[in-house]
Amino acid sequence: MKWMLLVFAFGTSMIRTGLVYDNLDDCVKAEQTMRSEYTRVYNQWLEWAIANPKDAYYPKSQPLMQKRIGVQTIGTCVPTASHGDDG
Repeated sequence: MKWMLLVFAFGTSMIRTGLVYDNLDDCVKAEQTMRSEYTRVYNQWLEWAIANPKDAYYPKSQPLMQKRIGVQTIGTCVPTASHGDDG
């Protein structure tokens, strides 16, 4: 069985990534990597925003940046049949 990573942008809009994995473990690892990258980029912005609150309009801009960077984005792995998959 193959597994596809689906992403839910803003927690509601499903996006097919086209990323297909041979096993669930690899798919879950990819989702964890995605989440780690969102967190890393958000934390970079947050560090800058705290240091530059007037330029960043912080803390007022924080909810917008969480959405923009994808902090609220989640992923899930679902079984899928890929081309040439016999079972």
